[in-house]
Amino acid sequence: MPRMSVNGVELYYEDSGSGFPVVFCHEFAGDYRAWEPQVRAFGRLYRCITYSQRGFPPSSVPSDPDHYSQDLLIDDLHGLVTQLGVQKAHFVGFSMGGSVVLNFALRYPQLCRGVVVAGTGAGSTDRAWHADLRRHLRRGTDPPAVQAQGSIRLVGVPRAARGPRGRRSGVLHATRDAAPTDDLFARGRAAQAPPADTDRNRRRR
Repeated sequence: MPRMSVNGVELYYEDSGSGFPVVFCHEFAGDYRAWEPQVRAFGRLYRCITYSQRGFPPSSVPSDPDHYSQDLLIDDLHGLVTQLGVQKAHFVGFSMGGSVVLNFALRYPQLCRGVVVAGTGAGSTDRAWHADLRRHLRRGTDPPAVQAQGSIRLVGVPRAARGPRGRRSGVLHATRDAAPTDDLFARGRAAQAPPADTDRNRRRR
């Protein structure tokens, strides 16, 4: 297993394909394997780097809670790409990994050709929904969030076995009533963003 000593821990990583580097950063409920479909697709044209963050086997799992923080995860990512000789890359993160990638890009913009962040908090929290969750927890009843977790356990794995479409169906089924995102969608539609400056666009110039 390829491992690298970074920032006081051993990080497991996989480095495959050739071309411009794309670095994938996984979510809290996953590890390096979460990106297998993307690596199969992008590995034909890009160098794909995946890794398990600290606390996620086969990387080190420190027992001291002080050895976990977002700053440490950012430093881990920086140490990994530096030792791999990556001078600039596209960074892709999902959920917790998205937060790591976003803050990594703010700290090390010179290393980032592009940043993709998915499923990460963006100021769209529904405070009333969270207040209701806390009330349920105090009463000892099953709040909507707990019901959603049960849905994920019940339908997520069988649907995931069907491939990418099944995984998408499972996620939509399990979270359709649990994610208050109306405000986020409205703000997204109102935003006026320039077209992405992709490699393909640059080749056309």
